[in-house]
Amino acid sequence: MKVLYVCSAARCGSTLTDMFLGGHPQATSLGEVNFLAKAIRVGERCSCGALVRDCPDWQAVFKRLAPWGFDPQQPYRFRLWDAVAWTYVDQAHQTRGFLAAVRMRKSWMALRDLLPEGVRPHCPVPPAYEQALVNKMRLYEAVAAAWDKEVVIDSSKNVREAVELYQRDPDTVRILLVTRDGRGVYLSRRSSGRDREESVRGWLSYYGRALALLEKHVPAEARMQLKYEDIASAPQRAGETLCNFVGLRFQESMLQLDGVVRHMVNGNATRFAPGKGIKLDERWRHDLQPAELSYFDGRGGRMNAALGYR
Repeated sequence: MKVLYVCSAARCGSTLTDMFLGGHPQATSLGEVNFLAKAIRVGERCSCGALVRDCPDWQAVFKRLAPWGFDPQQPYRFRLWDAVAWTYVDQAHQTRGFLAAVRMRKSWMALRDLLPEGVRPHCPVPPAYEQALVNKMRLYEAVAAAWDKEVVIDSSKNVREAVELYQRDPDTVRILLVTRDGRGVYLSRRSSGRDREESVRGWLSYYGRALALLEKHVPAEARMQLKYEDIASAPQRAGETLCNFVGLRFQESMLQLDGVVRHMVNGNATRFAPGKGIKLDERWRHDLQPAELSYFDGRGGRMNAALGYR
């Protein structure tokens, strides 16, 4: 089994990338699987169309996880890495107390990021995260066995979790950083009603953190950076690159997103519409007004250049 952990800021193509490689007959897409418990509890749909809790394929995974304490009736007891919902929220779980605990754990991890490599192993992750890492590997193994797949793709996006998973199992885990021109992300968020600063801040902070952590803690052979624009404009070439990275042979069937049924948790609505195919979205080139471009360049131009955009 190999695991490809997909990291990206929001609206940068992680769902598309997950679906794309997940179209390979020897690979499978999980989506943002850190939201698995929430999906079960609030009755969200798997990308196959069934409720996640009723999906036969997921039920086969649940059965394999039962010896480790997984119970679909109490899914949060099988701890995974913290995931905070913004749209469909399980109010019974995502309480003020939960959010306060998440902030504390994130603050600890942020301080840990600053430690020298030699000191970092002596400053352990919070116990909740330690259990989450153990359970995540159990989940990957259960999926690979139940669905008979060689590569499991997790687009949960959390770069700190990705680094910790790699360091615990460097023979299994590979990390893909998907980027997108920040001007496209900026337009997308502005079109959703966010103000200027909010539209650039999340993208900017995510890649600042991701680039630093991956370069510092993950060797070059275990990580790869790929642009959303390259996937969407030259999917065969991008597919060959991705497959080579995880040890698969490219299959042309990957180019048809609706060629297989996936069982993805969370992610954007693209997972329910594979028939739309792979299309490049660069509306920012004609929709962003000069004043908006000027604002973005002032805040995000340097990061955009660091990611390879001009």
